Amino acid sequence: VAPWVLAARFHGERATMAQQALQMTKRMLQKLKTEASKGDYEACQDTLVEIKLHLTNLPALPPRFERSATALEELALGRECLEQAVLISVQVQDEAAFERHYLQLNSYYVDTKDMNPPLPASEQELLIRGLNLLRLLVQNRIAEFHTELETLAPHIQNNSPYIKYVIQLEQSHMEGAYTKILNASKECPSQLYIPLAEKLIETVRDEIGACSEEAYESLTLAEAQKIMRFSTKQELMAYAKESEWVIEGDRIMFSKESTSDKVQLNSMELIKNTLHYAKEIERIV
Repeated sequence: VAPWVLAARFHGERATMAQQALQMTKRMLQKLKTEASKGDYEACQDTLVEIKLHLTNLPALPPRFERSATALEELALGRECLEQAVLISVQVQDEAAFERHYLQLNSYYVDTKDMNPPLPASEQELLIRGLNLLRLLVQNRIAEFHTELETLAPHIQNNSPYIKYVIQLEQSHMEGAYTKILNASKECPSQLYIPLAEKLIETVRDEIGACSEEAYESLTLAEAQKIMRFSTKQELMAYAKESEWVIEGDRIMFSKESTSDKVQLNSMELIKNTLHYAKEIERIV
């Protein structure tokens, strides 16, 4: 058999395999969406494993980016599968899976911009990139937050509700405007942002609690509930118990430490924070 005939057969077989994988992945993606809509996230994990296996048979996907008649279709499908994986990881509050899937997905957002013909933009991109910025903010990865933010054009930063929301949160956090952050979950541009926003609220509450311990010997329950933005007295009581605060009547009594102990604690915290900020600034530069 002539070499060119063997080559033609080989390429024909690859094209057939890719077409079969394409159609199978489409069906699996639809199955994944149905499972996610029902909240069956355990089934989603099994379906995602199958989808990833089928994606390995699509030659147009990163890092190969092979050109073919179905290249754009393969890329759009691979991107949508990973977008669904990211959104599911948000819903199950698995930040490690979020980061893993987002790193794979980001290649579709960044490395396909100069393709000819171009891959049409995803309707989910800004929502997901905003979620990633919020995740970095919650994890206090400020240098990475700003690096990621710089990849977005100024008009997107100024006009996308998903991006503007996170930028405003970061500014409020840097300014110490905790009241704005405590109201963050009420102003989310999407329900998907609420779990991450609530984690940031928890961090801010901890900071307010630590400051209150230093500033006051005690607070009334009403005052504490107001400054920490708890919806109910029961939520405050549970938080106080977790923080090992003593409740006497209608007041929260903070643990009393000697002045020298407080000075030492504040000095060590100042040193730690200064070193942390210096490291973050060095990474940004």
